[in-house]
Amino acid sequence: MRYLKQQNINRRTANHKSVYVDYTDTNVVLAPVNSGSVVLPSGTTAQRPINPVNGMMRYNTNIDGSGEVEIYQGSVWRSLRFKESTGIVQQNLGAGDGLNTIFGPLSPAPPSVVASGTTWGGQNLLVVVENVLQLNSINYVVVQNPTFSSETYTITTSTALASNSNVLYLNSSLTATGASGNGSTVTLTFSTQNAPPFAVGSTIVVTGFTPSGYNGNFTVTACTNASVSYASTFTTTMTFAGNITAKTAIYPTVNLVGATVTGTGIQANTTVLSYTLDSVTDVLTSLTLNKVTNAVIATNSSLTLTEATNTVSSGGYYIQFSTPVPYGKVVTVLNGFDQ
Repeated sequence: MRYLKQQNINRRTANHKSVYVDYTDTNVVLAPVNSGSVVLPSGTTAQRPINPVNGMMRYNTNIDGSGEVEIYQGSVWRSLRFKESTGIVQQNLGAGDGLNTIFGPLSPAPPSVVASGTTWGGQNLLVVVENVLQLNSINYVVVQNPTFSSETYTITTSTALASNSNVLYLNSSLTATGASGNGSTVTLTFSTQNAPPFAVGSTIVVTGFTPSGYNGNFTVTACTNASVSYASTFTTTMTFAGNITAKTAIYPTVNLVGATVTGTGIQANTTVLSYTLDSVTDVLTSLTLNKVTNAVIATNSSLTLTEATNTVSSGGYYIQFSTPVPYGKVVTVLNGFDQ
């Protein structure tokens, strides 16, 4: 007669069978009584086994700040994926300037698979440039801590600047709120700005209005903090507002703090202390300088803004396109697919 022996792990029960190896020595059986469960070994990333082997399983208490079950597979720790979907975040990374190829940083950061040692290559993203879908590894790649090459912009002032001032207001791009015409002049309105956003004599591009008679390229005849006007005989009532963009508007894609500014009325070694972008269009609207002007700067004056080579060191992830994004084309990312 052959006897099968199971290890007793409960001293109070003679025939304990919650954990045992079957008679073939092939399967480990977990059969807790009632509503029990199996608790995995747990710890931080730093507390992972020193010499892991494929098939190990544990609970990482600090991956992504929320904790995840992970398995050592293919010689790397990998987090188990949830079957339920997670939130998808839409992020506007700015508009192209015809020069730069790098946009970011991505937020939220890449998923926890990065912390487990694998390469993150855009599997969780949909990238769109002006409503055109971009393909990973063909149109763009995901890079960490990229180096931005130096860029030079020609900026134009939207309003005159007195001597001994240190804030430059620049020709802009805004979302309009209304439009009307009196037979000789059309006036477009927008939310109140800190200064007139379009220089008299500059060219603006009006798009997206209904009726379309408001749209086109026009020369600014007047501008206030809340409206801009141009010559036109159009008088039809507006039903849908669009955008107003100066042809000289700038869409910076690099950090401008520390960039140098040169031109008439600007002192030597003048740099940018801070700057503002429009919250909707991402256009550069103003610069605060470290030195005051030494002469009057007229409306629609051209100045040079130069940003030196800049390497990101914060650990951020960025989209890098194979070619520069065309001027004014908005880059949008949907982040969080395939979690």
